Amino acid sequence: MEGIREQLVKKPKTPADALKKALVRLGSIVVAAAAYVVLGNFVKSFLILEVCLLLLIAFVWGCWVLAGYFNVEYEYTVVGDELQIDKIYNKKSRKPLCSLSLRKADSFYASEKRLDGVTVIDASGESDKKTIVYEDQKYGKTALIISPDEKTLEMISRYLPRAI
Repeated sequence: MEGIREQLVKKPKTPADALKKALVRLGSIVVAAAAYVVLGNFVKSFLILEVCLLLLIAFVWGCWVLAGYFNVEYEYTVVGDELQIDKIYNKKSRKPLCSLSLRKADSFYASEKRLDGVTVIDASGESDKKTIVYEDQKYGKTALIISPDEKTLEMISRYLPRAI
């Protein structure tokens, strides 16, 4: 029977991501406040000013939602010999990152390995990193960096070619 395993891994937070998130949120408030002050000086109709205020509130809300997209998780799904990795933004939206047959992997490294001339997909967390090199139809030779736990690593290594 084929085994099924799912694992969630949080992307490590970097100072650059925290700065971008803060700038988006602070910038939205500053832009909205400045726009409201300018509109308040030029627009004399109370109804138009209220509509503009609602649009500015929607703008700030949209920027706060956008800033939430810096919260990233990766979901590893192993079904039989297939490994699929999805990128999850703000625990709400999901984007398929890559999918591969583990039996067709070219090499496996027990650490993070950066190779020249190879497309790198970094879907790792803070724990130990492993690298799987495989041939992707879209990107060519690809190095996938992941941080599997013990159970996921056991399932992955079961299907890797014995020559690796």
